[in-house]
Amino acid sequence: MRSFEFVDGTSAKFWAISRAGGQVTVRFGRLGTQGQTSVKALPDEAAAVAHETKLINEKIRKGYAETTGPSRQAPVTIPAVSPGDPSSPVDGVSVTASGVSPAASGARSGGEVAGVAGPVAIAAAETFETDALAAGADDTAGAVADEDVLVLPTAWLRVRTPRRGTAGLGRFTPNPKARAAAEAELTRQPTRVEAVLAAATTTEDVRRAAPGWLDGLPEATPLGAAAVAAIADYGHWQSGDWAVSFADMWIRERGLVFAAEAAVTFAGLIVQDDHSLSASRQRPGVRHRQPGERRSVRQPCGATRAVLRVRQALAVAPDTVYAQVVDVLRAYHEGGSYVRAAVSVLVPEERGWFAAARDGAVAAGDGYLATLLLMAATTAEDVSALAPLADRDAVTDSMNLLVTMIDGLGAAAAPMLCDWFDDSYHSADDQRRLLSALAALPGDEATRGLIGRIGVKYVKPALLDNAERYPARALRLLAEAAGDPAVADLFRGHLLKHRALAESVLPRLGAEAAERVGRLLAEAAAVATAPLSAVPPVLADPPWRHLPEPAAPVVITGLSCDDAMTFGWLPGERERWEALPFQRYDHDGRWDPEVRRQAVLGNQLPMRDAFLFFVDTPEEIAHPTLLEWRPRDPWMAGTYMRLITARFGADTLLALMSLAPHSPVDVAPALQPFAAPEIAVLMADWMARLKGVRAEALAWLLRHPAEAARALIPPALGKLGPARRQAESALLALHTNGHTEAVRSAARSYGDAVAAAVETLVTADPDALDPTKIPAVPAWATPGVLRPILLRDGSGSLPDEAVSNLFVLLALSPPGVPSPGLGTVREACEPASLAAFAWSLFELWQTSGSVWKERWAFEALGHLGDDDTVRRLTPLILAWPGAGGHNKSVIGLQVLTSIGTDVAMMQLHTIAQRSRFTGLKNAAVRKMDEVGAVLGLTAEQLADRLVPDFGLDAGGGMRLDYGSRQFVVGFDEQLQPVVAEPGGKRLKALPKPGVRDDATLAPAAYQQFSALKKDVRAVAADQVRRLERAMITNRRWSGAEFRRLFVEHPLLWHLVRRLVWARFDPAPGVDGTPGGVVAVSSFRVAEDRTFSTVDDEATTVPDDAVIGVAHPLHLGDDLAVWAAVFADYEILQPFAQLGRPVFALTEEEATTSRLVRFQGVKVQTGRLLGLERRGWRRETPQDAGHQGSIECVIEPGREVAVEFEPGFSIGYVDMAAEQELTDVYLHDGSGERWWRRDDRGHITLDNLDPVAVSELLRELTDLAGS
Repeated sequence: MRSFEFVDGTSAKFWAISRAGGQVTVRFGRLGTQGQTSVKALPDEAAAVAHETKLINEKIRKGYAETTGPSRQAPVTIPAVSPGDPSSPVDGVSVTASGVSPAASGARSGGEVAGVAGPVAIAAAETFETDALAAGADDTAGAVADEDVLVLPTAWLRVRTPRRGTAGLGRFTPNPKARAAAEAELTRQPTRVEAVLAAATTTEDVRRAAPGWLDGLPEATPLGAAAVAAIADYGHWQSGDWAVSFADMWIRERGLVFAAEAAVTFAGLIVQDDHSLSASRQRPGVRHRQPGERRSVRQPCGATRAVLRVRQALAVAPDTVYAQVVDVLRAYHEGGSYVRAAVSVLVPEERGWFAAARDGAVAAGDGYLATLLLMAATTAEDVSALAPLADRDAVTDSMNLLVTMIDGLGAAAAPMLCDWFDDSYHSADDQRRLLSALAALPGDEATRGLIGRIGVKYVKPALLDNAERYPARALRLLAEAAGDPAVADLFRGHLLKHRALAESVLPRLGAEAAERVGRLLAEAAAVATAPLSAVPPVLADPPWRHLPEPAAPVVITGLSCDDAMTFGWLPGERERWEALPFQRYDHDGRWDPEVRRQAVLGNQLPMRDAFLFFVDTPEEIAHPTLLEWRPRDPWMAGTYMRLITARFGADTLLALMSLAPHSPVDVAPALQPFAAPEIAVLMADWMARLKGVRAEALAWLLRHPAEAARALIPPALGKLGPARRQAESALLALHTNGHTEAVRSAARSYGDAVAAAVETLVTADPDALDPTKIPAVPAWATPGVLRPILLRDGSGSLPDEAVSNLFVLLALSPPGVPSPGLGTVREACEPASLAAFAWSLFELWQTSGSVWKERWAFEALGHLGDDDTVRRLTPLILAWPGAGGHNKSVIGLQVLTSIGTDVAMMQLHTIAQRSRFTGLKNAAVRKMDEVGAVLGLTAEQLADRLVPDFGLDAGGGMRLDYGSRQFVVGFDEQLQPVVAEPGGKRLKALPKPGVRDDATLAPAAYQQFSALKKDVRAVAADQVRRLERAMITNRRWSGAEFRRLFVEHPLLWHLVRRLVWARFDPAPGVDGTPGGVVAVSSFRVAEDRTFSTVDDEATTVPDDAVIGVAHPLHLGDDLAVWAAVFADYEILQPFAQLGRPVFALTEEEATTSRLVRFQGVKVQTGRLLGLERRGWRRETPQDAGHQGSIECVIEPGREVAVEFEPGFSIGYVDMAAEQELTDVYLHDGSGERWWRRDDRGHITLDNLDPVAVSELLRELTDLAGS
């Protein structure tokens, strides 16, 4: 195996590759972790060699350097830093350094930038190095040996500034290019050094010392070097990292003693003017900081970086050199407070010096000094003194400072880090850095701090990391805190993963915690592990283990598909597309029609303007233009192109294909009605490459299976490459989704050879499919911590190895296209345990940070979940968008679709109807449309068929058996469950099981009723609203549909029998009234499911009858009679039907587009927004997010707009408590509010049918409160 490392700034990664025959294995990840593994099978060894060489060359080009592998004895080179990180190693040469400033000569050479001395010969050479990874360096990702010892992750050793004697020290190599880097720094402002030295505010000792360093004189002093560095520091406002080059130059050219003196002197200098009015225009000068003068903590400081860099070299220096440095610094320790602090950070081993500096900083209340001294602190006493003054942001902004600090403090840093984390002003990056530090710390305070904050974002992954480092401590503390439900699952997983530690931890636990441990261990022991012979073969011996040489693929060239394009709408699809809202404006005739046409064809107009051309222009002009139009601008194409397609149909295809490369996510939905060979190939490509379009591409394939198969067979049998793989995958998707015969039929049309090749593809053993690339399973996916999967045969649970293989199988199964091997797993395993396992896997994924590329653990819910999964997931889907989790919600919709049960589909419909987040609601509607498209149903027709029966009997009830007593469940007019005794006596609630009830039957029955209440509650209100909306919108069913979907449905039957239904004339009226509007008779459904008239006479409902919920306007004189009938039978209605008030237009209103009666009415903003729950929608936000109208679509091309003032902002809807209605009118749905102000697009109100008018006036009257 060849190993490579990449270290840059705070990034430290490894990459390793090995080859065995035709198989190439790659390991990769962060240094100090186990990383991930990927395996790829190549056709032969030669291909594997070529692939290995290619990957290695790619890594080398990216900056990876080959290593000889991890070795605890090999020295680690710590060379000069790259910009931004004073501790980051880069390739460099080892150099010698002397503890004594050597004698040297040589003035500045010609052409050298003033201010940097030339190279100086080193008199006495010594190499500074120690063991590379001494005890305490964390070279693994697992637990540490001693849980009371801080073990830094290996990658952190590269970003900390060490102390003498600490773990992980190595050879120090100053940057050989340090001098050039320092020159470049001074070159940024070539005259700056001379100007500052000449300033009146520069002190004389500095003015005398600096030229010696500038000229490279042997007698140059550390003060001169520090002055030049301080001048370079002036004007830096983002980072002090540049100063590392100066420190390396000092070490390389003058030795460690000189560098130490220069660094601490640098800390005591200040560059500024005196800020007096008379001196304000003077150049800044450099001088010594006076007592009481403070530095801003947040101001970047090159001196801090220089001090830490010199300390890095001093940490590995020989004892004799270190002693020389300490002896020389003794005098500096007596200097000013800033110099004293720098000395203490440079040699933190001198604890007396540190204590004096610490006490001085606290006495002065100096935040900068307190922050700096944390880099030398070691005790809880130090933390108590310095933390209140220190600047947390200065530390958390730098991984170098944070790691350096905790390296010295260890567990003592925990209280301070917890306090810092609780600061709400931290950025997400700062929070994660703090948590990573807490996770690394030993001690109860760190672990308890994480447990106590488990509900805060980012904490759970850190707690898991801490628990893996210190498993015994975590087990003890999690057991104590597991009474919190948020902790319980983490505790369970940790205990099951570390069962061997339980015995040693139990004696230290309280009674309650010990009981928790014992109970969980007993539960786990009660589940036997199944023998390997009982495990499904795909999990016992997965095919990817063997990776046999793949059979030579059958290649048949010369095939082509020239099928003609076909086009077709789903029921209601065209009408929905025609009703899509869009922005509109009036070009006021500014464009000559021909000039406008040419601008459209030349793509010289924005997409909106081009689109409006195809909406407004007469068909005889727009249609031929469309045939020539090749748009490239994808802005709003998803809406615009569907509207154009709704007008021109199949002739839109060329324009769509022109847009396809620019915005697949917009074009894929618009291509759904089309079927053509080029579209099939495009969809196969998108399904394979683009995750955001995969669902739409699959929906297209399932909508056009025959056409897709014909088009995809030629590339699926063509030459090897991406196109072939994509076509094969698409054909397999058709096969696994029930369209195998369509694939076979298409193959036969190409001849026997093609049919045989395709038959091999679709009949291959799904468990024998050998993936060519095995997904990397993340380290957090540990079988032992998840719920056990039980086998149906009762032989026990899947062993850990089988569960690990199931991870791979799930990772190979994208949503909607499960790996065929999962079928055998579902057949062999107990469904409830699979669902529980999948949920625990999902929760572990969330706990581990919800890494998006590992979302297969979320998508597994769709492959293995059940109705209980649906119940638990739906509230999360509804809530996630409010917490920035829209993408997770969309995946959740796919999970519901994949589960596919009645309960799942009903919840999907509920989200489509009720979600308060527009993006989620639209995504749910699209998902419903996809499901409906497969079944050939509209969304409303699909919703009719998705109402679960919840296990109710044919009579619409449920019998609950307690053994000694029984109960009967029914439903009231709001679908609220009601409980009665068998004799009919109604109870307030279902009694809890008692001592006389059957110990098995009674609890099961009670739980069954609890689940029923929860399930029905989730759909009841929607079903009532759906029937009311059907009455308002003139929804109709055939007689056969009415009986099957409503009368015979166990749950909906309870609503159906409480309403009056009408039979409508299907033929249009002679006055132009559309069919299905005029009621010819009315009836109700009696208790025995027969049909009765208003006179209580039996009647029939033929299969071809047109049936709908009767509106009071349909009943005429029978309305009062029906009200009396329902009163006599004491029938309560689910919504106001017979008692519903009706309204009508005045004669004047009928001839206009406006409802003047509501103008000037003032309404509460909250009541206005309440219209959204009834299907109204706010206008598209205008400038600054302002919204001043709300609209309702009565039917396609018929929309009512209500305008109001002052309006509100989309993000501040309660900016005004009250709104005044300024206009209410009917329009055709085109254009925006400002475009319609001159009555453009308006329609007279007599275009609405009487029911629509009555319901509109009812809602607005209710809104107005009169």
